[in-house]
Amino acid sequence: MRSFIAIFLSLFSISLFSQRTLMGHVVDEEGEGLIGAHVYLLNNWRKGAITDIDGKYQLELGSGDEKDSLIVSYIGFEERLIPIQDGTRIELKPIETLVETVVVTAKPLIAEEFKYMEIKKLDIYTNPAAKADPILAVNSLPSATTTDESANISLRGSSPLETGVFMNSVPIYDGVRYSQLNGIGTFSIFNTAIIKGVTVFPGNPPLEFGNVTSGIIAMETDDLVLDGNANSLSISLASIGYAREQKINDRQSLKLFTNWQLSSPIKMVNESALEDIESFNSNDFGLYWYGSNNWINWKILGYGVNEGYEFNFQHPSFSGIFDQEKQRGFLISSFEKQVGNGTISINKGLSASQGDYTYSNVAFNVQKKDLFLSANYLLTRNKFNLKAGLSYDYRNSSIDGNFHELSYALNTNHPTLDLSNGIALKVLEGYSYLKYLASDKIAIGVGVRKNVPIDQISDYLSSQGNVSYSGDGWTITMGVGKYHKNSLVENTGEPFESESIQKSIDIKRDINGLEVALSLFDKNGTLNKEKYISRGLEVFTSYLFASKINTSASITLLDASNEGEIYAYDLSYFFRGNISYSPGRFWTIETTIVTRQGSTTREVASANYDEILDVYIPNYSEESLRLAYYSNIGLSVSKVFTISEKMNIIAFASINNILDRKNQRGFEYNADYTQRDNSLFSLRTGYFGAVINF
Repeated sequence: MRSFIAIFLSLFSISLFSQRTLMGHVVDEEGEGLIGAHVYLLNNWRKGAITDIDGKYQLELGSGDEKDSLIVSYIGFEERLIPIQDGTRIELKPIETLVETVVVTAKPLIAEEFKYMEIKKLDIYTNPAAKADPILAVNSLPSATTTDESANISLRGSSPLETGVFMNSVPIYDGVRYSQLNGIGTFSIFNTAIIKGVTVFPGNPPLEFGNVTSGIIAMETDDLVLDGNANSLSISLASIGYAREQKINDRQSLKLFTNWQLSSPIKMVNESALEDIESFNSNDFGLYWYGSNNWINWKILGYGVNEGYEFNFQHPSFSGIFDQEKQRGFLISSFEKQVGNGTISINKGLSASQGDYTYSNVAFNVQKKDLFLSANYLLTRNKFNLKAGLSYDYRNSSIDGNFHELSYALNTNHPTLDLSNGIALKVLEGYSYLKYLASDKIAIGVGVRKNVPIDQISDYLSSQGNVSYSGDGWTITMGVGKYHKNSLVENTGEPFESESIQKSIDIKRDINGLEVALSLFDKNGTLNKEKYISRGLEVFTSYLFASKINTSASITLLDASNEGEIYAYDLSYFFRGNISYSPGRFWTIETTIVTRQGSTTREVASANYDEILDVYIPNYSEESLRLAYYSNIGLSVSKVFTISEKMNIIAFASINNILDRKNQRGFEYNADYTQRDNSLFSLRTGYFGAVINF
């Protein structure tokens, strides 16, 4: 392990001497420098820069980037595409002078310099591990420590309960499709067709986002008005989808999208791997309207999901079908108006869901309603940016039905308890965040977020400090902060509170196709008053060979525990590798590997017989047991077929867990606990489909 890290660090130091820095200047029609303009490569959206207070930028180029072009964009101005030239003076024109325009309806985050990584739409579609899901794409990052193959994302050894998921600055709860009673689900509900990109803050979450204690996944929706209309039809082994983008005028667009998922075809192809799933079905419909006029920008998204899921539920005292039906609806709106040197934004989120769950002699219903409101003001000056605002987060959950009285007695003749319960949670917070540009290379951010105690919410103060250096081919970010969160556990509706103190440093370097990153982090926190620690080291590298082979590898060394109890993220190492090969034009063959230390669990040491209930009561050992290491290798192939100027087909096929490794999730016991089998993660599964754009 030490030699492995030494190789990474050696590459990190060698890379100092093989970098070319491209410099330029972005100005308006009057020659004034534009601060915060985005400059990035046409064929590599991950490689970009932001102009400083004078409108100047520095962009690190690799050997294969010289023949690329630059895209330059700034809110309210025409986007430009120019060839790469050193010292270029780039003049942007206001969008009012244009006939066809790009509408940008969201200001950059004030804490943008402190982000870890940004995932573009193209990255989501081309990453086989993402399965075209914007949340699953985050699981490919070195900072993701998710251990259950789900869309419930753990970042740097913290519980998914602490991770904040936002769309257009509105928090999204209950965002997992086919979620089980514990909230764990395989996919997110988000449709990549409307996603522009995903910004990830794995450590210190920016205080402009509230009620979060460990990491932010911030999604932004599309803001590009096309020259005409566009259609997309997707057909795969498990779904059929259609999306239509209708141009209203030069500054407004409307997207309609729907998707239908069914289980029969994929179960037929993967019969043994999916034998525990009886059936699943899902249909959704969404409408997204976005645009701008002379005085305001807006984004409005309405989305509804109806789903059903039946799987074989196995327990020593019961074996049968767990049946769940769920309906959800979301309405998210964001409005923004320029006022002098500042911007006023108002964000609103409204969601409601209801789920019915049935198994054995138990049936219950869970209903939830969520309301979010925020008002923000962003002031932009030459040397500093200031963002302040208020937010109100209201969550309501009610449960009605019956539940088993004893966790070891789940059969149809075992006792149940009736329960009808509701809870409402109100979080009102105000915040202020100041970013000072000490120079064209150094940014300093400080912020506080204070709540107003309401009902059972205690009084607290969150605070944060960040320092970022960007120049000479380096990006170095240091952060420290204290954070608080109060929310509800999805599906069960139980309230929880968390608090964390975090320190982190992230270092990046990108030279001649070689990208290297090193991160150190330390967390101390409490989740429902249970203390935990999570500290570790992340090392990442990627390299492009001869423009055809791209390789990447990362390893996370982790030390995590929670007061000596079983902790899902108590892992010594987490390794990811990826090799992508393009044998010809529009062909891509990609393989991924994930391996990590096995999780810890407790085995049943003995069992006592209960004569009245005719069931055995398990006694668990005091010592924890480490399961076998986890390993998963996947393979995918994709090909783009150009049919005409306006029509193309993207065909894809993939195999997950190609070696069919029996990865242990835990143990399954017989009725008297004298025998046990391994409970397994996903076996080998195949998947294929096509997306037709016209």
